[in-house]
Amino acid sequence: MFINCYRAFLFTGPRRSPSQDETCGAGAAGWDAGMAQSVLVQLAQTAAWFGALGVGTAVLNLVALRVVCYDEVPGWVQARIRWWHAHNPAFLVGSAAVLAAGLLTLTAAAISR
Repeated sequence: MFINCYRAFLFTGPRRSPSQDETCGAGAAGWDAGMAQSVLVQLAQTAAWFGALGVGTAVLNLVALRVVCYDEVPGWVQARIRWWHAHNPAFLVGSAAVLAAGLLTLTAAAISR
């Protein structure tokens, strides 16, 4: 259903014809007005997704840093462990901020509808 609406937009522009209304369904009314908001929603969804991915990665890094035996790994791995140990808190906070920004933007977009 979404792909049909997208193709209709690509080939005819933002103005809608009656045939596009039938193709895209009754819920797709207001194509021109909702277009800017849908881009904002897509950006917010992407930010929330990357934020959640970053938080998950940072939590896995935290677990790995607690489990690894520092003396039993090669020297080049020890350098990476030291780097991640120093930078993981900032990565976690940054990812949480991106996640929060994405979720707040999605909430604001849902409220404004």
